[in-house]
Amino acid sequence: MIRDIRDIKAPLEIISPWQVAMIALIVLFVIATVILIIMTLRRKSAEGVVRLRSAHEIAYEQLETLLGKRLPASGKLKEYFSELADIVRHYLENRFDLRAPEMTTEEFLLFARDVSSLAVAHRELLRDFLTTCDLVKFAKYAPPDTEIDAAFQIAKKFVDETKIVIPQQK
Repeated sequence: MIRDIRDIKAPLEIISPWQVAMIALIVLFVIATVILIIMTLRRKSAEGVVRLRSAHEIAYEQLETLLGKRLPASGKLKEYFSELADIVRHYLENRFDLRAPEMTTEEFLLFARDVSSLAVAHRELLRDFLTTCDLVKFAKYAPPDTEIDAAFQIAKKFVDETKIVIPQQK
């Protein structure tokens, strides 16, 4: 009969407020870390989606937007040629990985001489185009309507001729 008798259970320990606070901080840290990881992964996946658009698609969209603004009709030639040149410079950066937006025209043309991915005809086209844009932007040159239209067509032609064409599989 003596074998059936056992000691009483030890009293339960009461958790101190400091221990509760530490556990809460650890849980909050884990939750914050998980949220930060999820946000970072979403942002990276969103960037990946944006990068799926090709350089020429972006340039075409920007050219259409510029055309819709009708800046030459309202006498804003400097703004028009600035945006037109920026579109081409950003296209060059996206398509050929050239830092064209960060260079002056002269710097870019000197640099472009050594770029084998640009054909000689395209370099000459860019030289004439960027020189015209600079004249309007910095020398207050007011080109006739035919030259304004020609500048837009040159920008579009450059994108057309240098875009990457991926053959579609059947």
